[in-house]
Amino acid sequence: MNVKRFVAPTLEDAAKDIRKQLGKDAVILHVKEVVTGGLFGFFGKKQVQVTAGIDGPSHRNSVSRDGDDKQSPLLKEANRHLQQLGVSNRVLKNLQLTAQMADKQGNARTKEELLMHTFRASLQLQPFLQKRQQTLIVAGPTGVGKTTTIAKLAAKAMFEENKTVSFITFDTYRIAAVEQLKTYAHILDCPIYTAYNESELIDLCGRQTADLVLVDTAGRNYLHEQMPVELVEYIRQSASCDLVVALSLAAKAEDARHMLSRFPKELVNGLILTKLDETASLGTLCELLYSEAIPVACVTTGQNVPEDICWPDKEQLLKWLTGGV
Repeated sequence: MNVKRFVAPTLEDAAKDIRKQLGKDAVILHVKEVVTGGLFGFFGKKQVQVTAGIDGPSHRNSVSRDGDDKQSPLLKEANRHLQQLGVSNRVLKNLQLTAQMADKQGNARTKEELLMHTFRASLQLQPFLQKRQQTLIVAGPTGVGKTTTIAKLAAKAMFEENKTVSFITFDTYRIAAVEQLKTYAHILDCPIYTAYNESELIDLCGRQTADLVLVDTAGRNYLHEQMPVELVEYIRQSASCDLVVALSLAAKAEDARHMLSRFPKELVNGLILTKLDETASLGTLCELLYSEAIPVACVTTGQNVPEDICWPDKEQLLKWLTGGV
């Protein structure tokens, strides 16, 4: 097991160093406050010392439990909340140890504040970058809600941002999906085009002049299939074309992460998280934000178009995880 010790001014700084040097699968083994610098023990600077390492099967139970029996009431409340999220054991242990360190620093007066400190230090919260002219290729598994989400994105762009919009459907496997998108296009008075293969899709994307081009792809079983190489290369070379992956928050966290791993990680610009209304747990959301440095583009909360969608910023995501939706 590769074990290293990190000293930083704050938990957030230590977490960034750990991820940079050991990767996202690093496990926190021990945390404590230390005093560095100064003269003869005076005028020193309080910092955080975190011992972390790469997890392995033989070390899963090696996480330090110092002080477990002396937890403050505030820390006990926070730990119960973390347990109820439904994240994996590895993520739970790291979150609990981070909460323990945050509690020792004494900056939190409520459970919510302690959880905020914990999540800020542990989660990878990236802003989703929108461009004035942008092509969004929406991919994801069957039944995740890509088509209705695309209609919601179009409505927001037109009525709130005063943008022009066009649709391209690449989901010719399901006739109902094509007709559904055509209905939305007719209601919104937007042009819609159909591509029957990767070459046609690339050609259509290149000829669009709308501010926002939304591409509805066929739902695939990405556990067994991958994106076509020709399309991957086009996304990689295009400055205005972005890949966003739609995942269901009602799915198991492990399944969502495995599904996401089937896409070229460097090409995924954002996540569309659907079906928030169909789950009582935010474990999948927490797990994705812990493991993946990919921005959340939007979250859907129902089937109604265009109402049931929101664009949470960093603070909103933290509020959800600390107090529910």
